Amino acid sequence: MAEAKKTRAKSTAKSVQKADLVEMAAVSAAEAVETVTEAEPALLPATPGKPVEAGALLSSARKQSDALRKAMSEAVTATAQGALEVNGKIIYALHMQSDAAIDLWRSAISPSPLPEAFKAQSHATRKAYETASAQWKDIAETTALWFTKSLEPLQTALHRQDR
Repeated sequence: MAEAKKTRAKSTAKSVQKADLVEMAAVSAAEAVETVTEAEPALLPATPGKPVEAGALLSSARKQSDALRKAMSEAVTATAQGALEVNGKIIYALHMQSDAAIDLWRSAISPSPLPEAFKAQSHATRKAYETASAQWKDIAETTALWFTKSLEPLQTALHRQDR
């Protein structure tokens, strides 16, 4: 029984502390509400300037739309031309590489002394490699130019709108 009395004493002390905390919170909440009700609402700053007419906005939007439409059509045209040019160069490169491969096989098959056969084959191989590397370099440069020309009209149109 003595233990039961001790727990009651402790719980009573805790409930007193809780009650004090609740009262303190209620007081601080009431003070906060009073502060909020006493405060005045902030005034909005006056908007200086003239109102913009709907016609001017529509005209500006129409001009921007036309400029973007024109830029898109130019970009599509440049893309098509670039794609055709790159496609033609790839087909030409493949054709030339197949011709070089046939020449290489002809030089290897032709009856000649062994040193001359090695010399002819190495010469044909070097020629095929040089031709292929030059053509693929040209294709890479043409592709880079193609993408640059394709994006140029769009960049120009976007820079005009920023002004």
